[in-house]
Amino acid sequence: MKLEEFINRNRENFEEEVSPNLWAKLEKQLPQKPKPTIWLNSKILRIAAGIIICLGVGFWFGKYSKEEVFASKQDKMINSEPTLVTYTEAVSEKKKNLEDLIEKNPELQKAFLGDLSDLQKNFEYLKSQLPHNPNHDQLFEAMVQNLKWQIELLNQQTAIAVDVNKHEIL
Repeated sequence: MKLEEFINRNRENFEEEVSPNLWAKLEKQLPQKPKPTIWLNSKILRIAAGIIICLGVGFWFGKYSKEEVFASKQDKMINSEPTLVTYTEAVSEKKKNLEDLIEKNPELQKAFLGDLSDLQKNFEYLKSQLPHNPNHDQLFEAMVQNLKWQIELLNQQTAIAVDVNKHEIL
């Protein structure tokens, strides 16, 4: 009963609204929540930005220098490969010998050099594809095979030219 009496006596005090200043004072006494900081000053964001910049620069340099480095490696491979150099020299020598034999016969010269130029164009095409083609071994073998065909063709043409020259002499 004491509680009921207390409530009845102080009913007006319980029904009064609290002043707005009281709530403001209470808020000031509460611990302050830290304001959310902007990530721009964060160490993690700086590191991430540095990594992104490094990756971008690396990608840019890799993109534009990759083909040049790759092409120079292929040129070194072509020039250092003994079989390719040997076959190329053999083709040049046989071609020179054939030209000496057929220089007096323009019809043979036109026919023989036309056939040979087709094979040489194919060889140059294969050589140009070497930096861009991922299957280097197969392409390299095709280049060697092309040179072998050129040598075989030059041997046959030389034999024909020798026969023609013998018949012209008789």
